[in-house]
Amino acid sequence: MRKKASDIIVELVSSLQGAPYPSTINNELYTIWYEHAQIAAQEALHFVERKRAKEAKDDSLDTLVDQAQKKK
Repeated sequence: MRKKASDIIVELVSSLQGAPYPSTINNELYTIWYEHAQIAAQEALHFVERKRAKEAKDDSLDTLVDQAQKKK
């Protein structure tokens, strides 16, 4: 996962986590959505963290992409 893509995911997750808490909006469907969105947001953050840690150790993909871009 390239850094720009992971930055976009982190920004989206931050927006989800900033959604108003259900008690401020009296709607059962919103409460259900909120709970699922928060779980998905946490899973996405953990995914990005794992990918960034793995890619920090292995930069071979970035090297290949950079080499391919230079050939163009």
